[in-house]
Amino acid sequence: MHLDATAIDFGGGPADGGIATASRDFAPAGDGYRLTVGHGLIAFTVDRLRRTGGELGGELDVVCAVPGAMTTDDRGSLLTANFNLSSLRARQERAKALKDRSQLACDWYGLVEDFCQRVLAAERAGQPAVHLREVERPGPDASVDVDGLRILTRHPMILFGDGGTGKSMIELHVAGELARRGMRVMLADWELDGSDHRDRLERLFGAEMPDMLYARCDRPLVAEVDRLRRIVSDEALDYVFFDSVAFACDGPPESAEAASSYFRAVRSLGVGSLHVAHVNKSENGDQKPFGSAFWHNGARSTWYVMKSAEDAGSGTLTVGLYNRKANTGPIRPAVGLELRFGAERTDIRRVDLADVSDLAAKVPTWQRIKSALRHGPMTVDALVGEVEGKRETIARIIRRSNSFTKLADGRISLAERRPA
Repeated sequence: MHLDATAIDFGGGPADGGIATASRDFAPAGDGYRLTVGHGLIAFTVDRLRRTGGELGGELDVVCAVPGAMTTDDRGSLLTANFNLSSLRARQERAKALKDRSQLACDWYGLVEDFCQRVLAAERAGQPAVHLREVERPGPDASVDVDGLRILTRHPMILFGDGGTGKSMIELHVAGELARRGMRVMLADWELDGSDHRDRLERLFGAEMPDMLYARCDRPLVAEVDRLRRIVSDEALDYVFFDSVAFACDGPPESAEAASSYFRAVRSLGVGSLHVAHVNKSENGDQKPFGSAFWHNGARSTWYVMKSAEDAGSGTLTVGLYNRKANTGPIRPAVGLELRFGAERTDIRRVDLADVSDLAAKVPTWQRIKSALRHGPMTVDALVGEVEGKRETIARIIRRSNSFTKLADGRISLAERRPA
């Protein structure tokens, strides 16, 4: 939006149009900072901040609403370019360039210096400490359940697995279910295009498809985040889905810096998010997403997706989803989903993993015990055969868990859940 400077009285001298005495307002803006001069006559905005060799840099955008300034768009942009806020020479050179393009005889170096000093001071100060007892507790809407998957509404989580495990279809299914419940969601995609996802969405939900946004992305997330942040703000979004991490990260996934910069960009959106990632090919590849350990560390929840080999050639895909990390609560039970691909529809329904032999082996022992006891009380020895675990392990889990109870005859039963 172009601002009309002629309607503003700055109260300064004629030499600089009143800039020297004009009001100045400095505040955080997205993942950076903004200084506005004279109620918007001039605005400095810096974002994508990063420290390299002890110096603070970022992308600096300067807008000027003075008539006659050599601006490049309807916002009144004078210059947008990378900028080293810690460098005296960089400040002097940028001030000269701004003076030449604005054709305004004001103290541009003073404005640049003022802005840099404020940004550096804000970065040194950081966010103030708070008393935890005064911080508001998470509300009941901090997570929602979709077919057994605990979806965190305020934090990033990762769904990871090998190719062909239905990750993207499950992601779209979750997105549609959240939209059905009134949440405003968007899919940011680096792999397929809008028509592919539109077809998938209709196959999942029929002609009455839930309303959700789609954003095609071609550059790393750190380069796309400004656009996505504007969409999140303009559309008042609640949740964003990303498909997939391998194509969205700025550098090799094995790099800690690539993972760190990715999550910094995600945090700047200010909403919950789910990210599809691939699996490590190592022996323990089912424990963490592919790449640096920071992918696992940066997410607040991760789920591993594994498909059953029993469905080969059947037109059906049965998968197990195993919760590998949960920062905001206990590890969740493994979830079984069956994806049935028809000519016009794709149906997704819950299944019991205990009935799928190759997926049941990945289910935690405590969950296999619960599944076995749903059919009625059993002795520990019977559970050893049913669960295919060690007797000592099964006995220890039963002793320590309040999910089980020992009957008078020595058999083990599921504990009765009494209303609160």
